[in-house]
Amino acid sequence: MKKIELLAPAGNMDCLKAAVSAGCDAIYLGLTSFSARAFAGNFTREEFQEAIRYCHIRGVKIYVTMNTMLYETEMENAKSDVQFLYENDADGLLIQDPGLFHYVRTCYPDFDVHCSTQMHIHNLSGVKYMKEEGASRVVLARETPIELIREACKLGVEIEVFVYGAICISYSGQCLMSSASKNRSANKGMCAQCCRLRYYDENGEALKEGEYLLSPKDLNVIDKVPELIEAGVSSLKIEGRMKRPEYVYLAVNTFRHAIDAYYEQKEYSVSKKREKDLKLMFNRGFSHGHLFHDDVIKRMSQRRPNHMGITIGKVLKSGKNDVTVELTDSLYQRDGLRILHEGEDIGLTAVKIEKNGKLVNEAGRGDTVILQCHGNIRPSKGDLLQKTSDVRLIEETDRLIEEGRDPIPVSVSYSANVNQPLILTASDNEGNTVSCESNIALDPAKKAPLTREKLESSLNRTGDTPYVITSFEGDIGNVFLPVSVINETRRQLFEALDNARALRHERMGMQEYSLVLKEDEKPSARILCISDTKHNDTDVLDIETLPVINESLSEKQELNGVMLSSMGDMYSIRNHCYAGYTMNIANSYAIAYFLSKGGFDGLVFSSEISSDNIQRTLDAFSMRYGFAPVTYRLVYGKRVLMYIKDGFRNDHEMKIMKDYHGKKFQLSYNNGVTEIHEPDVFISENPYCYGSVVILENGEEGHEILEEAYEEISGRI
Repeated sequence: MKKIELLAPAGNMDCLKAAVSAGCDAIYLGLTSFSARAFAGNFTREEFQEAIRYCHIRGVKIYVTMNTMLYETEMENAKSDVQFLYENDADGLLIQDPGLFHYVRTCYPDFDVHCSTQMHIHNLSGVKYMKEEGASRVVLARETPIELIREACKLGVEIEVFVYGAICISYSGQCLMSSASKNRSANKGMCAQCCRLRYYDENGEALKEGEYLLSPKDLNVIDKVPELIEAGVSSLKIEGRMKRPEYVYLAVNTFRHAIDAYYEQKEYSVSKKREKDLKLMFNRGFSHGHLFHDDVIKRMSQRRPNHMGITIGKVLKSGKNDVTVELTDSLYQRDGLRILHEGEDIGLTAVKIEKNGKLVNEAGRGDTVILQCHGNIRPSKGDLLQKTSDVRLIEETDRLIEEGRDPIPVSVSYSANVNQPLILTASDNEGNTVSCESNIALDPAKKAPLTREKLESSLNRTGDTPYVITSFEGDIGNVFLPVSVINETRRQLFEALDNARALRHERMGMQEYSLVLKEDEKPSARILCISDTKHNDTDVLDIETLPVINESLSEKQELNGVMLSSMGDMYSIRNHCYAGYTMNIANSYAIAYFLSKGGFDGLVFSSEISSDNIQRTLDAFSMRYGFAPVTYRLVYGKRVLMYIKDGFRNDHEMKIMKDYHGKKFQLSYNNGVTEIHEPDVFISENPYCYGSVVILENGEEGHEILEEAYEEISGRI
């Protein structure tokens, strides 16, 4: 059995080194563009070159996230990044955009491509289809249950599963809440985290669950590692490209111990101290998520959406600028704190700790202390005191990070003979063998000859290298050799070993992008209408749309005249179908890809794309293929902003949800999925596409809307 991979996040170089020290097998990171964590530090090209060398020398892979939807104006830069990453030995790409996916598979067939969770693969059909398309790995949706994962692992493609960290409440790749509410697209890596905001019932009243209705707890399945390994999962993924190095280290190191224990056939459970340390680094409460069927109560954190830390005491009384607290756990000077107060929490730092009338650096369980606490909001008796950062823990973790990863074992042989250079050879645990020799020949010794002990002692000074010499062998004559020459030859030896370990792939080189398309007959329908009402008009096609969420989809199906919603629908035999806006088509390469697969009468652009970008996309397509593709644009209708598996409440009675601005979001419930619809009708112009898409609400005939949509199109021809 191939050992499961432990995959760590890195938002910057400090986090990367923390992950390596903690024992990860691979790291995922983003360059400064096209990453679904646009607000992480991310890596410049120069930083990436440093990172890939650092990791490869230490036996760690790097996967690069290019997991955003791409506009036509971004494609050339994205292609440039792919070429750079290919030439600089990246181990794989995580991709959302179908156009970029096809481009990479065509031009770089020996470059591993992983389907990002943003690609919205949530059923076996999606896994089967992407395997056929050449994906080396599929990152399944966080909503995927263990039973489906077991089946996916039998399909002959690597399966990656999230096991720790923050999770989205909506299916990834299908959340438009941030885009619609804040003009910050989650599909472009700029999510505004609307799920962490306050929401109320339709009267503006807080619900009994709390005000943060859409805020889930963090995922933590450390106790389920054996089950995931036995399911056949290839990679366990820890979330956290926005987190600090100490968080990365503790999370990765904990899973490292759990994985190693399994393969050593040992029982493993997280110690009480490590459990507390993990909570101190960051937690909103933990759950097993949908992965292991936790219910709504266990999954959601609706009272508070932020880091909870741990409880270390409760308020006894509050003064004008201070608060008296009885401690139930340790407190150190400069610890970060929060008092859980009804209405609004109170943040503070333990700048000064007063105990028994004296200032102290620390206090412990049972102590009563006075802390500075300024501000207009005053704590109440009985309020809980939370520790949200622990200076001692951070210092301790930084020390562990500094200690680094276990050194790489190396065997060294040497030859030191008169009138010959010193020859050193090193072999590592991966089959690499390198040799080098001194730049001078060895003189015969006149007094004290070089001894085996002295030579080996000098060679053993591996210093800042990641190596440890575990064995020596060699021959040595009656020679004299300055220590400086030994040191320089040793340095060159390990540099040569670094170079041998750093390069992991022999690339075949970029292949030509070639895709031949022919223009098909255009469909008669210029308007696609999604509605329960039928329309007797040759220019209007009342089209059935497939469910965006269909976890049970697993076998090849025959589709006729329907609108596809996700990549899983592509595992089908199609006839006169359309690709819907939920498939996030936003560039000419994506259009070409879908048309090349056949069975489509037309494609609908992502609803997030602007008219200017549509024009550039269609112009680029026409320049490359000599004809204009049949495309449509959503011009009217309320979109689903979130698809939430099993909902966020125990019942399905709530019909309207109101945000803190007073906007009302309609809720609907379909086959175990709660859908949040946008409050206002989405309306768009359509100056460039062949046709339009109109969504009419139940019972809405919309004759005027359809007529206006048709007039806009017919007025152009």
